[in-house]
Order: sequence, then structure tokens, then C-alpha cells
Amino acid sequence: MDKLEKYIRENRASFDDRNPSAEVWHKINDQLDNDGKPQVYLGTYMWRAAAVLFFVAVVWLLVDRNNNMYNISQIPANNDESQIGFNDVEAFYMKEIEAKQQLILQFVSDTPEINRDLLGEIDQLDSTYQVLKSTAEKGYSEKVLDAMVLNLQMRIDILNRQLEVLEKIKNLKENETASI
Repeated sequence: MDKLEKYIRENRASFDDRNPSAEVWHKINDQLDNDGKPQVYLGTYMWRAAAVLFFVAVVWLLVDRNNNMYNISQIPANNDESQIGFNDVEAFYMKEIEAKQQLILQFVSDTPEINRDLLGEIDQLDSTYQVLKSTAEKGYSEKVLDAMVLNLQMRIDILNRQLEVLEKIKNLKENETASI
């Protein structure tokens, strides 16, 4: 490093003889001109909200599981009426989720620049739902059924938010096309 430092010190004047053009400074200034506000995209908020919802659900399930130290299989199996009612609720939510997922997939297929990973959180919630379902098959507990319904509701909420964002993106594209 000593030779390099010596060379730089001896030839400092030859390094400082050039200045960038005014065009370079204008480009830098244009990139910095955002009124001092950081730009955060709508998709960022959607992913953050989905992550928070998923985290809250997992924490709630873990806390609830730790509070109930008894074995679910010891619960009496005379919850057939609640099981029948739950099957109807599950069928309704599954139908809604599937319809919303189809809308998102249709929008994504029509707009190739949109990321196809929009359904990632839904897949995570689905895996959590499958764990709950396998737990419920051992013996139906009202708390497990409630957790399953909450999971389904969270999926629908996330899908609704994603559809809102996609609709805003579609409207922005239509406005850009119309203004051109």
C-alpha cells in the first residue's frame, strides 16, 4: 500500500483536473428529488401486513397450545354436531378462497410483469391449516376449530388485500395508457 499511497500523493493534481459534466449532476439531482420522503410501494405494505397476520396467528396458536396442556384425544368425541356445522363453514370459506385465488391467477396471467409469488402467504397459511386439521382429526376441540376458522378468515383477508392492490395497479396502467 505504501507505493500506491506515494503514487497518489505525488500525482494528486493530475487526478483532480477533471470535473463531471453538468448532465451527470442533473441526473443525480433528479434521482434525489423525492421531497425527502422514502418511496414505499403498495406491495411492500401488503407483504408486511400478511407477515404480521401470519406471525400473530402462529403466536396465538403456540400460546393457546401451551395453555392447554391436556391431550386433545381425551376430549369426549360427542362433538359431531359442531363437526357438521364446521364442515359447512369450511366448505363456504374454501369456495371463497378458491374463487379469489382464481381471480389473482387470472390477473397475473394477463399481466406478466406482476410477481407470481402473491400466493406465497396463502400457501404458508394452508400448511398451518393442514397441521390444525390433522390435530382436529385426533379429536375435535372447539379451540382447534376456531383456529381453523380464523386461519380461513385470514386467508380471505389477505386475498382481498392482494386483489385491491392488483386492481389499483390495473387502474394505474389504464390511466397511463389513456394519457398516452
